[in-house]
Amino acid sequence: MDDLDDLFASAARTGVQPSEALMARVLTDAARMQDAPERVQVAPARLGWFAGLAALFGGAGSLVGVGSAAVAGLFFGFVQPEGLGSVTDLWAQASVDQVELMPQLDVLLAEE
Repeated sequence: MDDLDDLFASAARTGVQPSEALMARVLTDAARMQDAPERVQVAPARLGWFAGLAALFGGAGSLVGVGSAAVAGLFFGFVQPEGLGSVTDLWAQASVDQVELMPQLDVLLAEE
């Protein structure tokens, strides 16, 4: 086993370089075997309906803002927290039972 170890040690010390002719033949064969580069055309990805909806509102960030405002509006419209009533009392100086936001058309056309 010592002879084999000595042989490997001497081979490791003396680096064997391939000849220029061998390297030229290897590189020529490698260039011949390579395929020509192909142009790959990627089809544009189709957007889903949610991405189209987000684009309609100006992007996902805008859609999140509109959705949050809608949820907050529904929350305050249905739940009516206690603190909200005291705020309206401070603004109106009286309790507000009903506010008519869309009056009838004849009120707007009434002549005085």
